[in-house]
Amino acid sequence: MSSRILELSSKSKESILNKIKNAYSEKDFTYIPSIDPIDHINTKDDTLGELKQKMSDNKYIVEECTKDQLEEKINEIVAKYDYQKMIYGQGLNLDLSKIKANEKICFDKNIEELRSEVFQSDFSVIHARAGVSSHGVALVLSSKEQPRMLSLAPKLCIVLLQKENIVKSLSEALNLVKKENKILPSNILFIAGPSRTADIELITVFGVHGPQQAHIILY
Repeated sequence: MSSRILELSSKSKESILNKIKNAYSEKDFTYIPSIDPIDHINTKDDTLGELKQKMSDNKYIVEECTKDQLEEKINEIVAKYDYQKMIYGQGLNLDLSKIKANEKICFDKNIEELRSEVFQSDFSVIHARAGVSSHGVALVLSSKEQPRMLSLAPKLCIVLLQKENIVKSLSEALNLVKKENKILPSNILFIAGPSRTADIELITVFGVHGPQQAHIILY
């Protein structure tokens, strides 16, 4: 009886695997793109205005400047908090000599080698790949050049976002990343302002699991 069951099980397995193999090699397969639900909602045509409003609602502090003014704007923000210790990624691509900070640490090593520096830093500066106007969030890609901890460990996180990279929906942002990367990054972040929790007696507390303040600079 048991051998008969094993035989049937083996045949079933073989049948299933053959079906998968044949389906994979099907030549007349047609890709049908998924429907973006945001397209069916009356969102604003002014994506920049919508992004700014919703990011403000999410407790981002929204700033604007030109590309040439980025370092100056960063200094202006940091001066408000009197922060002096900066940490940044290898791909920051700014003129560090123009940024006013007593310590500037490049996150170019394994976290185990920089743990103290990372967790004792005052502020970080990172680039967002896109801004999503429907939700007021910034899409940030983690990589060797811009480690994930840059957006989590410091007390202040400053996010840089080009205005031309504002999209309407989460799916549009993800499709943008898919087109640019044959293999999706191992970590994709949608940052919705400073860290917050309401677990403690239902009172919102900022900075428990990440930055206490989050500024976004649109340029």
